[in-house]
Amino acid sequence: MPIHTQDYRHWEGTLKPRNHTRWWVIAKAELKLLAQRKIVRLIVALPPVIYILSYGIFIYIFNILPHVPTEFDIDSGFFQGFLFRLETFPSAFLVALVVIFGGAGLIANDLKHNALSLYLSKPISWVDYLIGKFIVIGSLLFCMTLIPGLLLFLEHVLLTDTPFLKENYWLPLPIIVYSLVITIITSLLMLFFSSLTTNSRYATIGFCAVWFGLPVIHLILKEVIPSSTVALVSVWTNFDRLGNALFGLESSYNIHWSWSLLLLAALTAACILVLRHRIRAVSIVK
Repeated sequence: MPIHTQDYRHWEGTLKPRNHTRWWVIAKAELKLLAQRKIVRLIVALPPVIYILSYGIFIYIFNILPHVPTEFDIDSGFFQGFLFRLETFPSAFLVALVVIFGGAGLIANDLKHNALSLYLSKPISWVDYLIGKFIVIGSLLFCMTLIPGLLLFLEHVLLTDTPFLKENYWLPLPIIVYSLVITIITSLLMLFFSSLTTNSRYATIGFCAVWFGLPVIHLILKEVIPSSTVALVSVWTNFDRLGNALFGLESSYNIHWSWSLLLLAALTAACILVLRHRIRAVSIVK
């Protein structure tokens, strides 16, 4: 017998789902959790801020005190070096620092506490879940690469004369593209290792093995095999080669930039496929 009283009525409204913003719920929750951890705020925020301010101070001194001797000029190579370049090791180290402390446990903790099945039992697809997790790391990396890179360019334009802007008006585009490449690949690589384990420490070890281990293997192979093609085994080298092409710089590698682009695209596709398999493999209770 159906229940029907004055205080129990069927809802007659219309539901307006926002499918395009479902991932934001996951991203917002994870960003709040990271903001509550003091160690994460200290390690993720302080070193990049010091790194960015050092570049900003250098640009100011270069323009205000031109008589002060400097080792290099502010050109396209300067901005590539700020974002990522083999000659500027701090950029590679800081990217790893932000990615590890910001994303090592994003999926691993969900697998550990069986929260992934809870997420997917809601009207959330694996794509929404992946985008939400990706936004967390991507936001942190954008605050370190894209936003300060454009601000440094704007600072130099405001402090210098107009010929620099006329000759380098195209620089914001490679800054944006290069920042996107670094952010997308490193974020997906961290999420890839985070999805393979329930322990964030193992995810960190896996990421460091690829991020820091492959450049070491490249240096070893470079001494054994006299060929520039061995540079393709290193993620750093592929970033650097592609960055040289974007910023119009000469490269020390005798390999075309399209090979680096192809390998980075293959790495991205492999990470997405594995993430899709790992997320969809979780049993969903409906």
